[in-house]
Amino acid sequence: MDKPYMASPENTFIDVSTDSSGSDKQSKRFMELKRSLDMQSLLVERLIDGNGLDDLTCVLADFTKCCVFVEDSHPSILSIGFPKNMPPEQETLIRSYLATGNSSFNNNSAFKNMGPGRPAFFTDDYNGLPVYHLVTGIRTDGERIGKLSMVRLGKEFSDNDVNIIKNAAGLFAVSLMQDKKIAEIELRLKGNFIEDLISTHYSDPDSIMSRARALDYNITTPHRVLVAEIENMKQVMIHMDRKPKNISDFWMELIKSIQNQLNQSSNGMVIHHNNEIIILVQLETGSPSIGGLKALSEEIIQLVLAQLGAKMFIGIGSPCHELQDFAKSYLSAKKSLEIGTYMITEGQVRSFEQFSVHALFLSTLKPAELYNYARSHLGALLDYDERHHTELVKTLQEFLYLRNNVERTARTINMSVSGLKYRLRKIEKIVGLELQDYKTSFDLQLALIILQLFGEYKIRNPEEH
Repeated sequence: MDKPYMASPENTFIDVSTDSSGSDKQSKRFMELKRSLDMQSLLVERLIDGNGLDDLTCVLADFTKCCVFVEDSHPSILSIGFPKNMPPEQETLIRSYLATGNSSFNNNSAFKNMGPGRPAFFTDDYNGLPVYHLVTGIRTDGERIGKLSMVRLGKEFSDNDVNIIKNAAGLFAVSLMQDKKIAEIELRLKGNFIEDLISTHYSDPDSIMSRARALDYNITTPHRVLVAEIENMKQVMIHMDRKPKNISDFWMELIKSIQNQLNQSSNGMVIHHNNEIIILVQLETGSPSIGGLKALSEEIIQLVLAQLGAKMFIGIGSPCHELQDFAKSYLSAKKSLEIGTYMITEGQVRSFEQFSVHALFLSTLKPAELYNYARSHLGALLDYDERHHTELVKTLQEFLYLRNNVERTARTINMSVSGLKYRLRKIEKIVGLELQDYKTSFDLQLALIILQLFGEYKIRNPEEH
């Protein structure tokens, strides 16, 4: 193992607990204050110049000669910085350590009980080296909005480091609040844009294209619209004890997490609208398959489960190649969710593809109405089969598939013609309909298809004949 990284002499902190040089304590205190003011001046200068959180983090890391990172309340690392002259092997080791999950202090009782302006120390061991943490809350208006942390290998933090991180936390709060306000504005602009896009509420194609360009988003590539819903959202909010004033923050955090997940595998845009999460996903050129979309949807579902302990359902809409397709894709995604709600066999990710050609009529009717229609025609026959362990529904299916041909049906199910006729008369008596009537045959075939979609009856695939 390489020797632990040590700060260069000119950047070595003075530890007030050990006065090895015998210097005057007042002089050392002056040096500490000067160093803290120098750090604040650097950060203030960057803030005035309009630099963001990443830049501030790197400046503080270079100044303190240790790893610096900022977390939000999830926790997830928002920004991380390393000194410019840190040996690569040291940076790799720290990154590996942070990847183990030890960057999070939410479960540490000492951090939970830490009051405002009181940084906490943590000591850990990684690959045989002592790891020292110094962490403080980033607060604004009395509320903690994040955490500022410093990590160093093999060298403890001094009182001077404590003063530096305490003073830096206030400036990082300014940056975080600026980022939050910008994020709120961006989210509102994206929300208005997507709402108009999926409802075709725009004056002309050029106007919506211009708005997309202003958001630095390419709307001309193939897309799909995904719609996500969280089951029992009210119960989730009650369980999380969210106050009304914090609901918007809750949605912002969730949307940000989903957007980050989306960015790992694809390009797109995520918004919250009327308790729905609407996701635009750009498709790879020449790859309209929904396999990748299903995998992405599953990843988002697992993310929400881990973050909220809540169950999420996602509907995948039809492909978008023209502007007007976005409205169709949104509606088909919603319809897929609606159909799946009433079905037994469908999972948490649903798309019209899995409903095959039957989606053509499912898209125009309410699933509950379809199910009631099918049960009104075949419910009595299904119940009879269940009670008497017969296969009248299967007989009816074969008869209707073979266009009411008695002889062919008898051969298919290996039954005599007279035996089949007797069974068909029994079916007619149970359902109260005449099978030779063309409209009746159509209604019963439709009912069988609907029951198949709802998972109540497995209809035979025509390819099996």
